[in-house]
Amino acid sequence: MQLVFSPTLCPELNLSDALDLAIQAGFSHLELFRDCTKSNPVLDDWSVPKVRDALTAVGCTLSAFNIRSLTGRKADSDEHNLTYNLRQLEWDIHLGRALGSKTANIRGGARTDEALSDLIEGVNTLLERIPDIVLNLGSKQGNRLEGLTDFQTLMPELPERARVLFDTGDLLSAGESIMPCAEALAPRIGLVHLRDQQGNRPVPFGKGEVPFAELLDLLQQSGYDGPLVIELEAVDWDQPLPAITAARQYLESLVA
Repeated sequence: MQLVFSPTLCPELNLSDALDLAIQAGFSHLELFRDCTKSNPVLDDWSVPKVRDALTAVGCTLSAFNIRSLTGRKADSDEHNLTYNLRQLEWDIHLGRALGSKTANIRGGARTDEALSDLIEGVNTLLERIPDIVLNLGSKQGNRLEGLTDFQTLMPELPERARVLFDTGDLLSAGESIMPCAEALAPRIGLVHLRDQQGNRPVPFGKGEVPFAELLDLLQQSGYDGPLVIELEAVDWDQPLPAITAARQYLESLVA
């Protein structure tokens, strides 16, 4: 398992500065987002080769790529148009492939029957059209995928290349207990986002509700050897470098 830096810690930094912070904090693997940070690889003055060169120059590998959500709707008008939405997502997936990633992280839409149907049809369609990629489906409070029951409803409708993005922070925010979720979903976990919190308040790693040692032991026993993305929210840390370095060191002590 490799520890991965996430720009959720520094959403206002451009890609070059985010990479510098990641390297200073001791990371060689990086997560990027398609649309919610300034390190987004889709910028007017950045080409795909330039992004690749920037990653190569600092010896950093793109290990997780978060694309736009599969909502079945157009973002500008909220019109229901699954075909249009899937064209957007296909573009995002091919961008990630061009940057060296054959996985993409995706979330669903609102908590409606229509959004569930679109998510099932959409994921199956994308995996059929692009046969060499994996999609990791993430949860979020208030989202079509929110907790364990939603995953248990959805995942049997999808092929094995559809995996679970196991996000400790989002699961806690939705009122879920981490270990029962991990035990139930372990065979389908494709990516792990780690965030510690007490209630809805982020706290330093090891000080909150996530039983990290137990969780990492379960992941190892289940055969998971993929990325562990460390997610810290920028608004909660006055000094980002010490905070992310301490989180990395804490988790390294558990996976060593």
